[in-house]
Amino acid sequence: MATIGDLLNQVWLEFRKVGISYDLAIIEHIAAFLLEINGLESSEEELQPRKSSQANLDTEKIKQLLSEAANIVGGAAKLLDSHIVFSLPNMLPGGGYPTPRHIVKTMTCLAKVEPAHSLADFTCGSAGLLVNHSNERQGMTLGVDISSEWAKLAYANIKLHGLNARILHHNALSVFLQEEELEKTNFDRILINPPFGEKIDANLAERSLGQKVGSRSETALLALALQKLAPNGQAAVLAPSGLLFSNSTAEAFLRHQLVDENSLKAVISFPKDAFQPYSSLQTYLLLFSKSNPSEEHLTWFCQVEYDGYPSGRGRDLTQQPSKYSDLPFLEKFIVNFETDSKLEFPNQENALIAVRKITDGANLLGIVCRGITSQLTSILIHFYPSFEKQPPLLLLETATTEQSLCIQILLDVNAESSVVENRLEFIEKRKQNKKDSDPGIKLLSQSVKARGIAIALFNQVATIPEARLLGMAVEINAIKEQSYDLRPERYIGKQEELRLADSPTQILTRIYGNQRQLQERIDSLFGRLEMSPIAGLQIPSPLLEVEPFGIFSEEQTIIWEKIRKKTELITPEKPDNGLTAVHFTPEDIEISDTGEVSDTNRQTIDLLECMGIIVPVTIADTKTGESIAFYRRVTERDKWDLDSQGSVLTGGSQ
Repeated sequence: MATIGDLLNQVWLEFRKVGISYDLAIIEHIAAFLLEINGLESSEEELQPRKSSQANLDTEKIKQLLSEAANIVGGAAKLLDSHIVFSLPNMLPGGGYPTPRHIVKTMTCLAKVEPAHSLADFTCGSAGLLVNHSNERQGMTLGVDISSEWAKLAYANIKLHGLNARILHHNALSVFLQEEELEKTNFDRILINPPFGEKIDANLAERSLGQKVGSRSETALLALALQKLAPNGQAAVLAPSGLLFSNSTAEAFLRHQLVDENSLKAVISFPKDAFQPYSSLQTYLLLFSKSNPSEEHLTWFCQVEYDGYPSGRGRDLTQQPSKYSDLPFLEKFIVNFETDSKLEFPNQENALIAVRKITDGANLLGIVCRGITSQLTSILIHFYPSFEKQPPLLLLETATTEQSLCIQILLDVNAESSVVENRLEFIEKRKQNKKDSDPGIKLLSQSVKARGIAIALFNQVATIPEARLLGMAVEINAIKEQSYDLRPERYIGKQEELRLADSPTQILTRIYGNQRQLQERIDSLFGRLEMSPIAGLQIPSPLLEVEPFGIFSEEQTIIWEKIRKKTELITPEKPDNGLTAVHFTPEDIEISDTGEVSDTNRQTIDLLECMGIIVPVTIADTKTGESIAFYRRVTERDKWDLDSQGSVLTGGSQ
């Protein structure tokens, strides 16, 4: 029996026989055939997908192949949405590609999209974010796309799904200016996967939004989502890393809006390959609600490492995820965190820590631990294998500034957590031999500063499960202390324990990373200021003459030359004393004249930071107290002595 892949390969072959080779054109023709097969042709000529005019195209054979494929997958709607649009081999010019449907599912779940909600996507593409939630929509559904080809595909997808939605081939920034009804319309839910880095008309954006947002598409579309969201509405918007920390005026202003004027619920980093084979850019999800946040409002910062697919370009997005994924756990604990009435409060009087096991019904996905009235300060997890009819369990030790707690969590979805009153007695009972030390296997040990932590558990079928800190919930003040930097890595520390299976290279790499993290914490304690000499350290510190390696493009070379000149004399009156580094921002070294920080600029800075040639620092404004992010070249203060016997490893502080 032919597979879906075989049938679609035959369809593509029929088009290529007559000289039609552009994949998006083929997909549009297929969409037209599917509408015809299902009797869904429309009088909306502008949105009707084109049919090929090639006289020698075997249309009957194509219809037969498509009908057979639709029967196999469960209908024409699923065939188009989950298979045909993913026949695109690469991202198209303008940043066009279908959003992976497992990412769509997560965005829809986290935004809590329900049939009664009005829903909008201002860069709707194939309408994947509009059709993948419910076929019984009651609220208004709007999709806008500037590309006529994608708008036609969205229209076909909506029709095949039987949804009553409005699809517009238009620029989202101008459509609300031109239609009075839409100008007055706000939406209960907004889901967007905007193109990253595409240039827009900055003047049009300013007229549409009433504020300057620069000329980058993702910045303008996030601002549009903030404006068109109804009171108490929720939005899930995908964004590149630059939007989360850039010093540009427009992006910094948007981050202040998200944190100060809206309820920023979560910032989630996806695996770098989550959007392959279309994009390898690090992508983040911003989840927010249009409501005024209280001072105790919590924002989750999460780092997803597994999404159910293998890494690299070879992932098949037409298939359901088959490997371990963090996403089911992520969806459950974020959606239920604020209103969850099932948190397990260990039976202690005036307990300050609550713990809950998160399951999918049959499997234990992870653990959420929450400080009820104060911050958590540490977490330690040991795994204890089954022993003499004693079940396997995790021993969770955590603390707030006011209370420490040791909790045993049985690896059984139906068993309740319980407090371990005497940890030493517990360990003695688990020993097979009285001479043994603690028989537990340390899985996680970390200092934290958060009101909530989420710990993912996986590989539970193996002898030893693994635990990983997936996310931390912090209060608004913690975000302000980080100068509104929204990158999750700024809030989530790294696991410090070494596994026995690690190679010497991995161990040394982790040691180096820990030293960088230690320097960051030291910098934080001192306000990240270039202060007076500490313990004999020369300040200003002499420059380290470190050069980048590898091959740079012409633009990268110009940027490096600008950075290389960011130095000054340690003692102006004594040139022989040498040079030290000068602080700079990405704007200071920008080579374009657009007024915006380019992707090349950001990528070059990231590359030089990874090479240990520049380091990020934060300077506190003595007048306002607000912290400002800078970079500088490495100096002697960034060298680290890791071996008292004389071995030295150098690298930039972070």
